[in-house]
Amino acid sequence: MRFPIATKESPRQHRLVVGVLVGCCATLFLLGLESWFRPLAIKGMYFQAWSSERMMQTVSIEDLRDEPLRSLWNLHIDPPVFDAIRAGLVGIWNTNDSGDLVRNVDFTLYILWALVYGIAGFVMFIWLSEISTTWFAAAATCLFLVHPACILYATYLETTFLTATLILCFYYFLWRAKEGTIHSAGPLVLCFLLLFLTRSLFQAPWLILFTLSLLLVKLPLRSLAIFFIVSGVVISLYTAKQTHQFGLASTSSFTGLSLLKSIGYNVSYRGYAQQFPTEEPVLDKPRVLTRIKKIEGSVNYNNENYLSINNELTREYFERVASSSPGELAGNYIQNLRIYFRPSSTCESNVIVERLPWRRAYDLVFSAPVLPVALAIAVGIWMLGAKRSDYRGGVGLFLPAFVIALLSVLCDRWENMRFKFFIEPVLFVFLASQCYEGSRRLSRYLRSFGAQ
Repeated sequence: MRFPIATKESPRQHRLVVGVLVGCCATLFLLGLESWFRPLAIKGMYFQAWSSERMMQTVSIEDLRDEPLRSLWNLHIDPPVFDAIRAGLVGIWNTNDSGDLVRNVDFTLYILWALVYGIAGFVMFIWLSEISTTWFAAAATCLFLVHPACILYATYLETTFLTATLILCFYYFLWRAKEGTIHSAGPLVLCFLLLFLTRSLFQAPWLILFTLSLLLVKLPLRSLAIFFIVSGVVISLYTAKQTHQFGLASTSSFTGLSLLKSIGYNVSYRGYAQQFPTEEPVLDKPRVLTRIKKIEGSVNYNNENYLSINNELTREYFERVASSSPGELAGNYIQNLRIYFRPSSTCESNVIVERLPWRRAYDLVFSAPVLPVALAIAVGIWMLGAKRSDYRGGVGLFLPAFVIALLSVLCDRWENMRFKFFIEPVLFVFLASQCYEGSRRLSRYLRSFGAQ
């Protein structure tokens, strides 16, 4: 995708100022929206049913308070970034009342996620302003920021919105590498490692995929080598730690559960929890590995017993796949694909999103059949204007988004529409850029036609 970069009418300093303004306004808008709807929130605070303590992928706030480093080191259910953020906030609030601690940490998380919301707005604006005009970029960015799914996940106390923002940042630097306006591997390494340590979707094989994409967009070989070596060392060390401690070659022990769900087996860990001791044993082990329940009564899935259950479910998945016919597997994945293309704002009930008057229009646009058709049209517009030399870079940009979408369909079920939001900011930038480019071409054609 070859687009015009900054023009004299839109110098970089001007765009940075406007971008910061857009980001700050976005954060203030979300905080204002939260304040407006807080009287309707659950317990006067939560816009959805779940506190961060009740999320499956988090450990108990008490363990993060009493043994923060030890708890993070012995984390196997999910990558450590989210619980590391919670542990940092626990240290700030520093109270012995566990209930108050959860509320204080979660209140601060809402503020942090509003800041991430502003950062996403800033990055999207800067990217679009390098493709189009300042005012088109500002208008398009604001149009996306009021997307109900955007508001949903920015007020959802887990890592979906953070992941989407990191993917947007990585894609922005990937695009700049293609345009030849960035030569350093530093921003790409940082974004990739944060993705690896934030979301279990991104495992060690992504190093190969991202390296291939960077090769296709012609990142200088020296920078490519730095990206591969630095990222590879960090990922190898963390994966080796997981393998040594837990026998896991990944950052998450939910693999078996998710894979079985993807082929139609709605398994639950709840039945397995009944096999555990009713009293937590007193062992010379981190509490985060022996705790049965977290403080709000939710299950501690980081209990070491779930490691063997994960292995059992993973083996069962491969056995069932081996015994299934191609037609059965295709039927399951088609069902997952249908869920994937549902509106991404429908994953969870949210007191703000349910009251947005523009929700129905956005849900229509960001779901099937409108979204696939719009993407097909945008690809057609790009191909009409692309040179032969652009196709290699286009493939480099296409690959990561395609694999993210593919894994989101193949490796889980029921929340596939939430996984679609991972790449919705990037898809929106692509759609907006082709809308701008298409309108320019149409305008030039009409002027030339009128001149004749």
